[in-house]
Amino acid sequence: MNSQAACKWIRRASTAAALTYTAVAEYQLARRLGAAPPIAVMLPVAIDCYVIAALKWFRAFDVALSLSLMGAAQVAAHALDAGVLNVTLQLVAVVSLLAPIALWRTHALARGEAQDTSAAPEILDVIQEVPAAKVDLERVPEVYPAIEAAVPAVPEAVPAGVRLLPIVARPEPVLDVIQGAAVPAAEYARTRPEVHAEYVPEPDDGDGYGVPAPPVEDELTAKVRGDWPQTIEAGMAPTIRQLRERYGIGQARAQRIRDELSGATS
Repeated sequence: MNSQAACKWIRRASTAAALTYTAVAEYQLARRLGAAPPIAVMLPVAIDCYVIAALKWFRAFDVALSLSLMGAAQVAAHALDAGVLNVTLQLVAVVSLLAPIALWRTHALARGEAQDTSAAPEILDVIQEVPAAKVDLERVPEVYPAIEAAVPAVPEAVPAGVRLLPIVARPEPVLDVIQGAAVPAAEYARTRPEVHAEYVPEPDDGDGYGVPAPPVEDELTAKVRGDWPQTIEAGMAPTIRQLRERYGIGQARAQRIRDELSGATS
C-alpha cells in the first residue's frame, strides 16, 4: 500500500473512532436532559454531520466551531455523569443550541461549495486571459526553395487606377534599309507584292470578225453516211447502239456522230 492510500485509511479510521466515542456521550447528554431515545440519537447525528462537512471542505472557522460544539457536549455529559455539574437552565440552553448551530453551519458549507463550483468557469476565463509565455520557435526550412524562385508572381493585367485609352489603328513601321546589310534568307517579305496580269487574246479561228468557226465533223461521219444512205435520206439516223456495235466506238463518240447526222437531216 502506497503512502497516499495509507493516509486516506488513517483519516477514515480516526474520524470513525472519534465520532463513535463522542456520539455515546452526546446521546447520554440528550437523555439526561429528558429527550426520548429516538430523539436523543438526533443530537450526535447533527453534530457529527457538521464535523464531517467541516473536515471535508476544511474551513478553519467551521473546523474550530464544530470541534468546540463536540467538546462542549463531551464536557457537559461527563460532568453530569461524575456529579460535578447539576442540570441548570444555562446547561439546558447551551445543549439545546448545539443542534441548530450545527444545522446552520452544515448548510452554509454546502452552499459555499456549490458557489465555488459555479465560479469555476470564471476562474477559467481569468486563466485564459493571462498571456502565455513567449516561446521562440525555429523556422522550418522550405522544402522546395528553388521552385518559389523559379515561378515569379503574376502581375496584374491592369493595375488599379490606370485609365484605358481607345485602341487606334497604327501604321506599319517603316524600316530603313541599311545599305550593305545582309538580309536573312528566312525573313518574310515586309511589303505586299503587287499582282501583275497581262491580257492575252484568244486565238481567232473564225472569219476574223469574232464569229466562231463551225465545229469540225468527225471523220467517221462520212463513212456512216456511205454505209446508211437510205436511212439518212429518209431523214433518220442510226441508233447509238447500232453505231457502237458496227464501228466499235464508245458511247460519247456514237452520240456525237448521231447528233451530227441528226443535225444534217434536220
